[in-house]
Amino acid sequence: MLIEPKKIAVLESIFSAYARRLIRKQFGSVRMSGITFPKTDRPVIAYMNHSAWWDAVVPVHLTHDLFRRELHALMEGEQIKKYPFFRHLGFFGPTESGLSDARAVVEHSASVLRTGKQPILWMCPQGAIYPSRVRMKFKSGLARIARDVCDAIVIPIAVRYEFLKEEKPACFVRIGEPVARSEDAIPQFTRRLELNLEHELDALDIEVARELS
Repeated sequence: MLIEPKKIAVLESIFSAYARRLIRKQFGSVRMSGITFPKTDRPVIAYMNHSAWWDAVVPVHLTHDLFRRELHALMEGEQIKKYPFFRHLGFFGPTESGLSDARAVVEHSASVLRTGKQPILWMCPQGAIYPSRVRMKFKSGLARIARDVCDAIVIPIAVRYEFLKEEKPACFVRIGEPVARSEDAIPQFTRRLELNLEHELDALDIEVARELS
């Protein structure tokens, strides 16, 4: 079953302000790098690595405070049940891993990207939390959604949470170049998406190392 969002504008505004406070309390700084996020009316699919619970909060902050777009995000159904307020922000997700739920995710994602007002869809295509430096291994949903919404801009976003020389960790966010379209089959397209994010994560590791030197 797909748990669909129930966006409520007032609650979304309240939580975006709360997310900003949470991030300021938790992190010493949020450090942006990479390209400038594109200013466009086209839909955007932002996909990122998944290494911490904060990966649900950081996109809320980026979307409302920096990118100024309409927020949508994919989350595991069990996590939505645990934190149901995320539904009011535009989060949705499957409760099972079967084919019908996978199809429902692709269909709903394509719908919000086509009908939203400057929508951004956030995805963590690893499907679960993994250590921050493992090799990327995606499920096929990202490639299928990107293929179905051919005018969407697909952007890899690398995120690291690292202690530097401060009491609190820093949140590093690197925005990658949009992934070029091709006629690749789903497995090949998925691998190319993985490699693009791995490239941004490697670049981010260099930035972190520079900060520590």
